[in-house]
Amino acid sequence: MRVVLREDVENLGRKGDLLDVADGYARNFLVPRGLAMKATRGVVQQAEAMRRNREAREVRDRAQASELAQRLSGMRIEVK
Repeated sequence: MRVVLREDVENLGRKGDLLDVADGYARNFLVPRGLAMKATRGVVQQAEAMRRNREAREVRDRAQASELAQRLSGMRIEVK
């Protein structure tokens, strides 16, 4: 069964990923817990939007971390 993940699932995928999983796994675990939804045309479009948002957030977070690393690289930190 093709599903779109609504949340990150360890050892399976990240939010917005389109995956083929066993029917029973999707029907009995992923869908009832709200972790995934069956892939339909509209849902696949939503998944693409989720992936784009995730990628934009990752780029923004990476830039902020890099900026923080640059600010901290010139500092001397002493732990007593």
